[in-house]
Amino acid sequence: IDTGFRFAMFANEGMKENDHVLSVVANAKNQSVLTSLQTLADDIGYDLTKRSSAKTMKMWIYKSDSQKFRRNHIGALQLKAKKTLPHTLLLSHETVAFVGLTHDSLASVFRKALSEEPRRKWERIYIFFVSDSLMDNFKEWRKESVEGDQDATCVELIQKKQASKEELDILLRDRTGELCFYEITHHCSFFGSFFDWGAPGGYIHVSPSIWGVGVKMCPSNGYRWVLGDEPSHEFIAYRKGLENLLSSENPFAIPL
Repeated sequence: IDTGFRFAMFANEGMKENDHVLSVVANAKNQSVLTSLQTLADDIGYDLTKRSSAKTMKMWIYKSDSQKFRRNHIGALQLKAKKTLPHTLLLSHETVAFVGLTHDSLASVFRKALSEEPRRKWERIYIFFVSDSLMDNFKEWRKESVEGDQDATCVELIQKKQASKEELDILLRDRTGELCFYEITHHCSFFGSFFDWGAPGGYIHVSPSIWGVGVKMCPSNGYRWVLGDEPSHEFIAYRKGLENLLSSENPFAIPL
């Protein structure tokens, strides 16, 4: 049952392109297989939510997260604050990296993950902040704004960043084999969250910086390295960007 579900879910994702089913007949057959497996599981008392293997559970999480992001993408261009990333991404990956302005909501996402798995630890966690000198580039701008208001906003961002760094350090220092903080000092055109980017199953979620638009109002996109496939061009490009930031010889960021 477990293996059948895993293959059926994999096939279900493989027969779609941009969330559109490529073959209605094949999709109907695949859905029939899933229904039959669920019926068999119910008949013999096999609880899929408790007895599925780690591989199958990870695919359930991938599928759930993918559907959430596809639904959210429909209204991505509306100027409304983005929701924080699902904590399930933290529970299904071992190496994570975050590039952000202040990361003022990141600690709460980690706390939610830890509330479900209190003993959870990660292999490596990398967190990048924007340097104080670049903060002016990311202030929300309005025609009616006056200079004093803009200066106050910049100070608030710096204070949020400092408080967030301290909070994350205390929360995560004993939760990972490697916790590293960095500050981006040159050229930050987008922000992102990276999950196990070096292997199939990896996920990258990015958001651009738009002139005068608040960071939390900018649209976003997600890219997954699907099991059994090559990573997309977008995935490779964003992964390369993170690898550049993590290089000890890079001119863009410094350790904190």
